[in-house]
Amino acid sequence: MYTVDVRQHQASIKEDLRQHPDRARIADTVHSLPSDLRDPMRVRIGRADGRAFEIAVGLHPVAGGDGTLPCPGDVLEAALAACQELTVRMVAANMGLALDHVRVTVTGTSDLRGTLALDRATKVGIQKLEVRTHVVVRGGDAERARRLLAAMLGGCASLEPRQTAHRGPDYRREDATLTTPSPIGGTVPAPTDRSEDSRHG
Repeated sequence: MYTVDVRQHQASIKEDLRQHPDRARIADTVHSLPSDLRDPMRVRIGRADGRAFEIAVGLHPVAGGDGTLPCPGDVLEAALAACQELTVRMVAANMGLALDHVRVTVTGTSDLRGTLALDRATKVGIQKLEVRTHVVVRGGDAERARRLLAAMLGGCASLEPRQTAHRGPDYRREDATLTTPSPIGGTVPAPTDRSEDSRHG
């Protein structure tokens, strides 16, 4: 069903972290890479160590970019979508639930009048992030499906609202749906309570 046995793969890792909790604290660093300083519209971001990667980033078209590169907001939203889907897949694999479909959609809302200094009252940057997750499960039992839905609502730890609420965007992951075959049920809606605590899973 899965190409990797997640429980077996992580068993030794978890045991090591139980014995050595200091190893669980990580600090990953990403930095700007050399690029053409004559071009103020695009940069290169990444890491040049053993886990090297590179992302070319440009201004949003509304801010003057040519639209050929992802803007910083795109990169943030992509990272959040990737983390959310990885969370769903890992939890499903741990539960032994086979997935037929996973789709994560992240929408960031901004007002570029703040970024372009056109209105001092307008907040600079992303003002609202909305995460929608839809998963189709193949078989399994209803209780495990509900636990997977709870994990979907709990979401990714890369952007935890409690840590950023004092100055970060309004972050909502309220629209999670999980579809299972009969007789487990149809679409399982997310809770309707939109209080701050309910958004943290």
